[in-house]
Amino acid sequence: MGYIGTLATEKRVSYLIKPILKVLSQSSSPLTTAEICSQMIKIDPYIAEYAEAIYASGKTGKPYKDFSKRFSLAIKELEFLELLSREGKGKKSRILLTQKGQELDISTLNVEKDIREKAQPYWKEKRKKVIEKNSKQTNAANNKKNEKRLLWRATANFEESGFSWYQLEVGDIVTYNYVTEKNIEIGRFGLGYNKNSGEGPNQPAGSVSCIFQIVDYLNLPDSQINKAVLRCVHKFDHPISLSEINGWFNDGSQLNLQGGLASIADTQADIIIKKFENIIPIKKRVYPLQVMYYGAPGTGKSYSIASLIKKSYPGYTEYDDNPYVFRTTIYRDYSYYDFIGNIMPVTKEGKVSYEFVPGIFTTALCTALRTQDRNIDVYLILEEMSRGDIASIFGDIFQLLDRDDTGKSMYGINNKSIYEYLILNGVIKAGHKIIIPSNLHIIGTVNTSDQNVNVIDTAFKRRFDFKYIGVDPIHVDGKDDEYVNNFDIQFTDTDTYEWVKLYQAINHIIINDLGLAEDKQLGPFFLKDKGNDDANREQVADKLLHYLWQDVERVSYTGASLFDDSIKSFSQLYSTFKHKKNILSEAVKQAYGNL
Repeated sequence: MGYIGTLATEKRVSYLIKPILKVLSQSSSPLTTAEICSQMIKIDPYIAEYAEAIYASGKTGKPYKDFSKRFSLAIKELEFLELLSREGKGKKSRILLTQKGQELDISTLNVEKDIREKAQPYWKEKRKKVIEKNSKQTNAANNKKNEKRLLWRATANFEESGFSWYQLEVGDIVTYNYVTEKNIEIGRFGLGYNKNSGEGPNQPAGSVSCIFQIVDYLNLPDSQINKAVLRCVHKFDHPISLSEINGWFNDGSQLNLQGGLASIADTQADIIIKKFENIIPIKKRVYPLQVMYYGAPGTGKSYSIASLIKKSYPGYTEYDDNPYVFRTTIYRDYSYYDFIGNIMPVTKEGKVSYEFVPGIFTTALCTALRTQDRNIDVYLILEEMSRGDIASIFGDIFQLLDRDDTGKSMYGINNKSIYEYLILNGVIKAGHKIIIPSNLHIIGTVNTSDQNVNVIDTAFKRRFDFKYIGVDPIHVDGKDDEYVNNFDIQFTDTDTYEWVKLYQAINHIIINDLGLAEDKQLGPFFLKDKGNDDANREQVADKLLHYLWQDVERVSYTGASLFDDSIKSFSQLYSTFKHKKNILSEAVKQAYGNL
């Protein structure tokens, strides 16, 4: 095997890089690959030994020379970094150093830092193309009748990772580490196997609880970890034990369910698939969402958005790291360049270069285009849309908001920065215009009581559905006598108020006694239950009282009041509440009692 043969495969590539550069730097003319190899063998006995070593393939048992493969990889990296160039094609091509390569000081060259790390984008792009090619081949194969279909499995070890397949509902997604591109064939189905038991009585250890589909992969920047996106497409009412699955095999074989994401043997996969013939992946939304939610503060606009997203991803929460949900908040100085992206200075290894850094719209668009044929819904959430100059923020993207019957943009646009970014990421082809695909949903919120906000023009509004979110309390699903976000607040030593009834009583006075508009009312989420009595009192003092005094009480001219007649200033109001003395007017207390 020799010294080089004892090195890890990546280290073998690293070892060959300096000798390649040295041979080319000493030559006065371009060299063929055979000539370069011959010269390397002469100057380094380790390479001479390695070049003749014969290895056997672990899969086929066929002999091969590992040197040839590692030499080719080293050449490709040097070409990618523009240190080498070729004249001609194929075996007759000749290689020479570029001007950049000639300027290298080989004696001080740090191969790992200056060559291997810088070449990583090349391999990421290669891996991406391999995955896409495999996916196309897989889809083509799946369309053929009577052809064998592969099946995958992914093991969850809750004790090690904190994740269990029992946690997912149909439609939910999870990111899962994989080793090589061979393990990420988009469209494949697999078994979600739990090594540990779940929380419920019908969640035993050592069982398959669901079927997933590989729907995407994440190419994370500056990360050596590969992540696949797996989506739960079916959940078994009764988990299937490993012993039961093994009982399906007539040859006495057993299913390998060690850690990781891997394929199941063809014969086993065929038997398992016949058991689950009718299971199909979830469909994405038929029509794209392009909607603005508007209403008074705390009405539950964000809650409504979360409910929408749960139609695609049932387990979604606002704290979820779902890679298909993008959220930003618009503010006064928020610009087109924040939204779309901008040319920015980027520092890499101490060197500054200027690159296009995508904004949230471009990132969401790229994700949607990449996954548009995989039944994936991508959501772009724009909070507080009226706080910025929204027409200016959208700029030329405004043209894309008109959708046709299929949900795609009716008109494409040309935008050099976005176009080049999408081309670089392989989601559109050269010469194609930029469009929004049908799986990209744009959802905004507008708080109607905000002061000093920008007016959203009619042309912009016409491209969105406007949905009013009222101030009525929200019932817990299936329970008419229970409400979402209801909790008790102790105002005085003797008076405790139920939040859902209290805010409705206040709203009654705002409309009927103070004579103010609906947008001054409170919504059920104006205050959110903190799960702690003291914390809930604090938010009343710091949030509710300030709003009612400054934005409600002071703009009414009827002479009516939300507060006790003895209270004449905000400082008195704040102090009285802090000392647990009554602050509410008799009208509010009477309205509360009537509910």
